[in-house]
Amino acid sequence: MKQHIVLFLFLSLFFACSNTGSDSDFYMPAEFEPQEAVYVGWFNNPRKDSVAAEIVSAIYNSVQVKIFYSKESMKHNANILFSRYGVDSNKINWIRDSLRYDFPRDPGPIFLINNSGKMKLADFNWNTYGYEYVYKDFRLNNFDSLYGEIEKREATRLGMEVISSEIVNEGGAFEVNGNGVMMAIEETALQRNPGKALEEIEKEYLRLTGSKKMIWLKRAVIHDRAFDGPTIDNWFTGGANGHIDEMARFVSPNTILLAQISDEERSSNPISKIDYEILEENFKILQQATDINGKPFQIIRVPAPNLNVPDYFTKIIVNDEWREEGSLNLSSFDNGDTIRITRAVSYMNFFISNDVVLIAKYWKEGMPETEKKKDEEVKKILQQVFSERKIIQINPLAINRGGGGIHCATQQQPKRKSLE
Repeated sequence: MKQHIVLFLFLSLFFACSNTGSDSDFYMPAEFEPQEAVYVGWFNNPRKDSVAAEIVSAIYNSVQVKIFYSKESMKHNANILFSRYGVDSNKINWIRDSLRYDFPRDPGPIFLINNSGKMKLADFNWNTYGYEYVYKDFRLNNFDSLYGEIEKREATRLGMEVISSEIVNEGGAFEVNGNGVMMAIEETALQRNPGKALEEIEKEYLRLTGSKKMIWLKRAVIHDRAFDGPTIDNWFTGGANGHIDEMARFVSPNTILLAQISDEERSSNPISKIDYEILEENFKILQQATDINGKPFQIIRVPAPNLNVPDYFTKIIVNDEWREEGSLNLSSFDNGDTIRITRAVSYMNFFISNDVVLIAKYWKEGMPETEKKKDEEVKKILQQVFSERKIIQINPLAINRGGGGIHCATQQQPKRKSLE
């Protein structure tokens, strides 16, 4: 009888573990793996929402689209815009939440799966892109905690467990290849987690994503960084404050795309000069990197937009009105001085879905022909990488200001593994 009881307890424990799975069984699939749904951000801004509508139009027939909304009026206006793009809004999964999410990539939700068909959510801490001064209103109105709790609220709606950490990270700040390797930026990770050792951060990054090996790039491109004042000379930048999806992406378990600034353009402005050095430094790191089996990665370079093109920056003449407006620290400038505020333009902020890849297309009449050639070259590169998927070009310029892009405005929910 005693032996039967022991056997019963053993079998009960075995099946319980088999049904739920431990945290170590779960991992974050790569973006290029099959998807069950895609969260798309909504801005409540006509120009920006036109970009979101194009994203939805491109993917909603091949994957479930989910959109967070906080007010019925927002949903109503979105449906009007969808009708102009030929989108059947009845196919959209609308999620009522305390906040709308313009860039769901960063606060989440981040999905994990295991080989038993189970799914969980990873919940990194959130500190509003590590800004100490730009998003004070977020903290004053408790918005940072509301955004940071999205995984828990969505997990409750979906009936999923959550794996949490006090370590700060954002969806756009890291990449995974779906085969044990995670890639992130050392500078960004340390800035987000002051006082923490890189080893401690790495341990949590790997634990929450179910990865086994880390590739640390040294620095983030500065055109995606935010500073309290000019970045260099009279140039201001204001991006997501150091995200990897502005410069390096996994497109297969053994292939990485990395941005590249040409020799001709690297000295055309002080931002591109520094970013060139950063990208080449990271290129050398990736050349030495290996997968979990010790094999090197294939690295493909992708052109970067020329920041000297007027469409990519806002030109401002300093005056009292701008000083009173207060969004820029102009203390080092006199009235009449000219400053430039760059947008976080990048071809790397693309999104991979089941049947399509959504990429940036910037050129329009009046822009240099060199930018048109870049649009064409990037499309050719992505088509070679994803020969079975359709490459769809979308102009993301309206959401590039402030650091956003196509990738930022999307977040994939992977397809569960089926038990056969």
